[in-house]
Amino acid sequence: MLTSLSNVRVTPTLHWSESFALWLKQTPSQKRRDRDVKTLEAYERDIRLMATWFEERYGVAFEPEHMNPVNVGEYFSQFENAPATHKRKLASVRLLIKWAIQEGILEDDPTARIPYVEAVPQAPRDVTAEEQSRLEAAADALEADGSLLGLRDSLIFHLMLDAGLRISEVVELSLSDLDELEGGKMHLLGKGMKHRWPHVRSTLEKRIHAWLGRMPVSVEGTLITDEHGLSIGRETAWRRFVLIAEAAGVKATPHYMRHQFVMNYMAAYMRGDPSRFPAALKAASQETGDNETVLLKYYTGPRESDMRAAVEEM
Repeated sequence: MLTSLSNVRVTPTLHWSESFALWLKQTPSQKRRDRDVKTLEAYERDIRLMATWFEERYGVAFEPEHMNPVNVGEYFSQFENAPATHKRKLASVRLLIKWAIQEGILEDDPTARIPYVEAVPQAPRDVTAEEQSRLEAAADALEADGSLLGLRDSLIFHLMLDAGLRISEVVELSLSDLDELEGGKMHLLGKGMKHRWPHVRSTLEKRIHAWLGRMPVSVEGTLITDEHGLSIGRETAWRRFVLIAEAAGVKATPHYMRHQFVMNYMAAYMRGDPSRFPAALKAASQETGDNETVLLKYYTGPRESDMRAAVEEM
């Protein structure tokens, strides 16, 4: 007897990228915990960029089975002078390879002979006090011009410099995260899915209220929106920061502001008293969400700006 076609269930075949993304979400990290959304997005973004490179280089759509030691080696050769980028992308690609081997798409690891690029740890990138003043002046000029987006872009800048937020945390900040603003705090769900309640300095609180008084109705409940009330992405916020940096004539990225916040905060907490360093470190950890070991590693050594100044003074 023939089976009615209406009773036949057809299971759709997932594209390899969808299958890999699903595997990433279901596979715990090396620390045996679920990967957070930002980490998943970073892995998937690295793989998309590699696929784009492959298509431009070889003229065919990328498929995981195309990977071999030659083409993968060629891809990573372009990052040999960028150790941090090389390390991150290699970790992402090796996850794709692990999935492909489990799925029977690959038999061996084509990156087996690609070592991590070693580099001397660099000092955290910051800006000088004079460069910070120029950046602040450029952001203040945006506020002074009276435009809606100028007010917003200045707030984006100050959320990073005055509260130590990552740029991804800035664009994801919701209106409900400001429920404790009158008490001088706000709520954040940051990297590693960690909740924290950083303090908000009075000048930043005034900027937030100024934006709240003029911003369009937020369609998605986010604090930072475009002129139509729609949330903006990390890339858009990054571009707006770059405009401020260019106007100030300062070479900087958004993450420099987080570094600057930590250094400014610890100096303010210590008030010139070295004995207050342990407490300052713990306080900075609570404000930023970074553990004390990370802060010790990156923020107790020389500053990039001091190293540049020392070279000039020779």
